[in-house]
Amino acid sequence: MEPESLGAEQGASLPGPAEELVTLLGQDAALPKLSGGELDRELESKSDLIDDKEFDIPQVDTPPTLESILNETDDEEESFILEDPSLLNIDNIDTHSYDTSSLASSDSGDRTHLKRKKKLPDSSSLHGSVVRLSLLKGISAQIVSAADKVDAGLPTAIAASSLIAVGTSHGLALIFDPNQALRLCLGSTAVGAQYGAISALSINNDCSRLLCGFAKGQITMWDLASGKLLRSITDAHPPGTAILHIKFTDDPTLAICNDSGGSVFELSFKRVMGVRTCESRCLFSGSKGEVCCIEPLHAKTELRDHPITQYSLLAMASLTKILVIGLKPSLKVWMTFPYGRMDPSSVPLLAWHFVAVQNSVNPMLAFCRGDVVHFLLVKRDDSGAIHVTKQKQLHLHYDLINFTWINSRTVVLLDSVEKLHVIDRQTQEELETIEISEVQLVYNSSHFKSLATGGNVSQALALVGEKACYQSISSCGGQIFYLGTKTESDTELFIQ
Repeated sequence: MEPESLGAEQGASLPGPAEELVTLLGQDAALPKLSGGELDRELESKSDLIDDKEFDIPQVDTPPTLESILNETDDEEESFILEDPSLLNIDNIDTHSYDTSSLASSDSGDRTHLKRKKKLPDSSSLHGSVVRLSLLKGISAQIVSAADKVDAGLPTAIAASSLIAVGTSHGLALIFDPNQALRLCLGSTAVGAQYGAISALSINNDCSRLLCGFAKGQITMWDLASGKLLRSITDAHPPGTAILHIKFTDDPTLAICNDSGGSVFELSFKRVMGVRTCESRCLFSGSKGEVCCIEPLHAKTELRDHPITQYSLLAMASLTKILVIGLKPSLKVWMTFPYGRMDPSSVPLLAWHFVAVQNSVNPMLAFCRGDVVHFLLVKRDDSGAIHVTKQKQLHLHYDLINFTWINSRTVVLLDSVEKLHVIDRQTQEELETIEISEVQLVYNSSHFKSLATGGNVSQALALVGEKACYQSISSCGGQIFYLGTKTESDTELFIQ
């Protein structure tokens, strides 16, 4: 890919109608501050964890090459291939593969296995409610007003940090502060007519930059302090595909995007002699096994010096397996797991969180497709090698469409009938359930089908897209934000 070169500080001011909208709507924002609370309490009895030595994933004597892994043929679909193998210098890449028979068992994923898992114990009657679902009236009213005043369109995507960004179907990004006051209206309906709906959003760690991915494949970067357009990227990936995901890594100059062709790209942001550029590198091609979910490992400030952060780990879920790769110091595949057989309409899910196990804190990856959640503990040894250890599986009686960590012990699951389940990961106790169907959750189906560019996607990806709501749910500071067609709701959890 050729780098995109643009002048610095272009598109410097808000459009007239958008600036007026901020003025008109900013007066309606005298609502309480969205406090997250101190929820992440460490940690937890270790007595019920599976013994590492007993369940450690064995390393093979002769690790296969990256090429052999990515060209494996699964029963349902072939896995990844690299678009340009020479790009990654495959001969020098050491790839670890693991035996995952227990992860891919027919009982855990095969829909021909008729016996569903028994329900988790529900103890909400013992400890009372731990969930509070509330409508963000200020933001919701202003989204409706924006649709009326500047033809912003319907909400399509959300990203939450110390600011809340909401993308719309007409290409605008509305930026709200913690008091629900509208601070910025980024973009214009003219650009929206050219680029389509905002299909994905990402805010960087210090809340200074916003990335917007569009239904027709373009990407924009905005300065959240000034409201200026910094980059407009049109050649980061093949034309004719929508942006499904775009995510900053902990490195502010590095982001990852995933398009509706199933390919994954690394975006490197540079500034040379005052000119902002973006260099794109294809990590994986979707031609043999589309990726439909990506999740970089993020570390809180106090964990930025953790030795594993130097690898810039990225988890990716295709339609047949997951991979964990390191982007630094050079591209390397550390792990691959097949799903086994499952309902082809089920949504692949990935989520990272740092947890304390056996007196050390390390990242844990949760992944799911269907009704079994797998937890993998990722460690770095003294030699610099990364090892993966299976922890308890969580067997459910419902299919998931979203998985969110609240803290190292508590997770919130959203099932396919839009019911929330708050689960204690260690005891597997269901703390509470709550219906959120009244939110009228926004689904990302049209982007997975790439309708804005002619619908040229595989049937398998389009099927997954029917239940995909990746861009409609965002969490920050113990709160989870759910984006609906008529309302925006905030769920706060109070874990005792």
